[in-house]
Amino acid sequence: MNYFKALKKTIPILWTDKVKITGTKPVVKNHITNNVSTTIVENEPAKVILKGQSAGNQSFYGTDQYDAKLLIRNGINIPAGAIIYVTDQNGQTTKYKRASKGYTGYYSHQELAMTRDEKA
Repeated sequence: MNYFKALKKTIPILWTDKVKITGTKPVVKNHITNNVSTTIVENEPAKVILKGQSAGNQSFYGTDQYDAKLLIRNGINIPAGAIIYVTDQNGQTTKYKRASKGYTGYYSHQELAMTRDEKA
């Protein structure tokens, strides 16, 4: 099992993207529950993998939409619907939304599906 502990520490070193994840959390005040926007994690190493891009699916407004997968360390509770800002190694920031809940079945990382859906 020592191999897995080393793997868990080594893989994030290889990820060159940095992410900021925002979401909502329930806050109870005077017996009323409201969802408050909060930053879950900021400047966290991660890796984005593009699942599919299609230049043929352009609409009148020229949306730039594609699916991607985010690899990030375990131990971060990412709720479904979180908004994820990814800054790549060149300093370009991309906003992803409609994120799925993280799948933590891997020992070294968790994966979550997300969609980039912005006007071009």
